[in-house]
Amino acid sequence: MQPTAVADAGGWLVLAGLVAGLTHDVDEVLVLDATSLLVAEYLTLRHESAPSRARADYGLALRAVSEWFPVRALALDAALGTDDDDVDAAAALALAESLNVALVTKNREMSSQKVPVLLC
Repeated sequence: MQPTAVADAGGWLVLAGLVAGLTHDVDEVLVLDATSLLVAEYLTLRHESAPSRARADYGLALRAVSEWFPVRALALDAALGTDDDDVDAAAALALAESLNVALVTKNREMSSQKVPVLLC
């Protein structure tokens, strides 16, 4: 069990129970504020003909988050420091490392020498 972990978009959706994946027991889920836009976009596309379902799932996702962090301090470094297209996961990993807590992600390419990376 992890008392606290940062989640990127994929990890957040799994922890909220909205997509399939290996669920990790995390007491406190921390998320970058910009990740909410990715999740909202995903849910809008997933429920293209059912906006009320997208809104309901977004509400469920929001309830899974314990604390929000601004992304602006990590944004440029994350964008410059990754060869991957997943800037959200890179920024989430940077936050996790700065807070010394685990990262929850569906991105199998994420790794860290500083914190545990919990794959969903």
